[in-house]
Amino acid sequence: MQAGTLKNCPDCREIVCECPRIIGKLTKKHMTQFKVNDKVTVKAGCKHECSVLENEVFDYLIIDKVHNNNYYAYTAYHGGEKINNYYNYYTDDHLELYIAPAITWDTLKWKDVVVDRDGDEQMVLGLLNDMLFLSDYNDFKSYDDWYHKQELQNEGYTIKQATPVDKLELTLEQVAEKFGVEVTNIKIKK
Repeated sequence: MQAGTLKNCPDCREIVCECPRIIGKLTKKHMTQFKVNDKVTVKAGCKHECSVLENEVFDYLIIDKVHNNNYYAYTAYHGGEKINNYYNYYTDDHLELYIAPAITWDTLKWKDVVVDRDGDEQMVLGLLNDMLFLSDYNDFKSYDDWYHKQELQNEGYTIKQATPVDKLELTLEQVAEKFGVEVTNIKIKK
């Protein structure tokens, strides 16, 4: 459909314009919740809506394009690696913003980074049960030795978390949906 054309909204049957200059003036029901490059995940119970992803293991999706019919094109990722590109399977009703889980000593994996008391970093090059094979200090291409997780914790090591998002923008409606409460019952403190 060309920019500036009119069509009937499939939900409410109102005539809406798809012109990029006017799109910001449309009512909320005609706009998508996510934008290009947003990192999202599939809501619990909605994975079956996309038959090609139903049995796929992935951590998150990155929105590549928003289609006219309010479906998204996206790329699936697992362990930070691209799996594949998909399109037209999920809508706003199926997706939510992705928030990376905190890394703990129990979930530590290959390529995670631990930091000693002096701020020196070592990368996990391998692991076997509670033993970690670490890189040299601040040199992830050289190896150091095997360490027990408890030994590192006793010596004051911490786990370097993923880089936090600079700014996370959420609407009150998104917060209300995430926590299952009414918008009128939300009070945000600074």
